[in-house]
Amino acid sequence: MDIARIEPHVTRTSDHREDARAKELTNLRLALAMFALQLDAFEMRTGELLKTGVKPDAGRRGMSIAALEGKVIGGQ
Repeated sequence: MDIARIEPHVTRTSDHREDARAKELTNLRLALAMFALQLDAFEMRTGELLKTGVKPDAGRRGMSIAALEGKVIGGQ
């Protein structure tokens, strides 16, 4: 039974393809926003290293696993 035919104030829902496309568009916008935030954070970290004169990968190639494990990540 179709409720849209019985109740005049009830309208049919939009096409399921349109709903899926709208949801996917929202997901893509969220992913793009997250990428932009991550890129900004990366650029800030890289900029700080360049200001101090340290190359981004300098010194890390020669570090041992033990040295890396002892290093605090994220400024904690």
